[in-house]
Amino acid sequence: MAHPVQQNMKQTERPGDSSAVAVAPLPASLLTRPARYALQPHLSIMADEQGGTLLCLRPLLALRLNRQATALLSALQRPHSIAELAAQAPGMTPAATIAFLDRLVRRRLLAWHPAGITVWPRVSIIIPAHGRAAATRRCVQSLLALDYPADLREIIVVDDASAPPLAEVLCDLPVQLLRQDCNTGQSAARNRAAMLAHGEILAFIDNDCVAEPDWLRRLLPYLGDPEVAIVGGRVTAPPAQGMVAAFEAVRSPLDMGAVETEVTPNAAVSYLPACNLLVRRDVLLAQGGFDVTLRVGEDVDFIWRTLRSGKRAWYVPTGRVMHDHRVRWSDWLRRRADYGSSEADLQQRYPEGRRLMYLPCVSLLLLLTVALTPWSGFWSLGPAAAAAALFGSELIQKQRELRRIGITLSSRQVTVALSREHAAALYHLSASAIRYYSLPLLAAGGTQPHWLLAILVLLIAAPLADHRRLQPRLSRPVFIGLYGLELAAYQVGLWRGCWQQRTLRPLRPRLLWRR
Repeated sequence: MAHPVQQNMKQTERPGDSSAVAVAPLPASLLTRPARYALQPHLSIMADEQGGTLLCLRPLLALRLNRQATALLSALQRPHSIAELAAQAPGMTPAATIAFLDRLVRRRLLAWHPAGITVWPRVSIIIPAHGRAAATRRCVQSLLALDYPADLREIIVVDDASAPPLAEVLCDLPVQLLRQDCNTGQSAARNRAAMLAHGEILAFIDNDCVAEPDWLRRLLPYLGDPEVAIVGGRVTAPPAQGMVAAFEAVRSPLDMGAVETEVTPNAAVSYLPACNLLVRRDVLLAQGGFDVTLRVGEDVDFIWRTLRSGKRAWYVPTGRVMHDHRVRWSDWLRRRADYGSSEADLQQRYPEGRRLMYLPCVSLLLLLTVALTPWSGFWSLGPAAAAAALFGSELIQKQRELRRIGITLSSRQVTVALSREHAAALYHLSASAIRYYSLPLLAAGGTQPHWLLAILVLLIAAPLADHRRLQPRLSRPVFIGLYGLELAAYQVGLWRGCWQQRTLRPLRPRLLWRR
């Protein structure tokens, strides 16, 4: 799909430059300790004469390994570099070792620790700003307090037609201020600053955010890998004041959670918000920058476009900024609807981002039992019996497979592990249902009362689990109510986007059956 901004985002020479910016990773001379891999703490290696087995109980997973793989993964019970691993599997080339380990990183079986940096690169920090003068000043002050060499850091604020202009509140701060006479949006503001930036790395932050002192030092090492073009950190919330603020503190769509991981369209972390984002300048220019036609979802579009080109992106929760979330009810719900409205356009642009929806047979049979109980009495136990039979057959099959590869676990251990898997499957089914279908499902329950109890059980499962997991400073009923209200607003925006794009793609996921 064409992006009008790309015509204006060319790599150009700047005063003092002898050539256009080069496409290159951070110089190897800047890197000290090499990148390392380590086995995730919830995994264990069980060696035997033929090789060994990689065992995980959350979720239940057992992988048979040959001798080389067993030697490698046994060594990775503490972090090792590729060079250090060479002695563990002498028959494997470094390239083969890296390919094998990267496959396990993508499956979250290994952790990847980037190389350390001793000489830091030049970074241009870009802040698009429209209004919010006091917040903009706080943001800049947090950047001036970064634990980062001042001579390697430039701060560019793009005043996107603020009224009054931001020059007065920033005049005493050492920043480069660009003024736009008409409001063209955050994408155009970021692109303009990127064209004028002198840093090889661009760091994007919004003017309603405050960076922690080690923000850049936490994120920059990940760009030492030439394949990684984008890295983003966690977006946290200030101390909560009020119900909406307490909800946003644990359920903000800008907060990608506490687990470091690679970013891909269908992964647990599928995008990174632009308010906490580091990008190689050469990559951003090559991709044409952010799409100025998008007022929401522009960060998702840019990241997925970059991933499509073969680059990689990483989420690192230790590189944090604090964001002042919208806490007024109208602003909060309107923003959720805006987020929902972008999904139809993004789904059309990026078919690889098509949503997956798993249909767990055991959970669906139990929900059918709940639906049938009020009016069919004894016969409603049929689906429950079928669910129990499916679970029992899966339990027997798992035990046989484990014994076949030399792993002996008690029936209780396997039962507990499988129960967790089925609970997780119900959670994901519930989360998908409440996010995309809660309003039509509740309408159906109103017209077909015998289905209402099962629908309520389905829709409440994810909020109940999240209340227990996230521990918000809200009572359970209030949290569930806000949860449903938030996603109802998202659905309204989603339908609006579907109407505008003339597509039902977001409402038609790829369905996958599972036990």
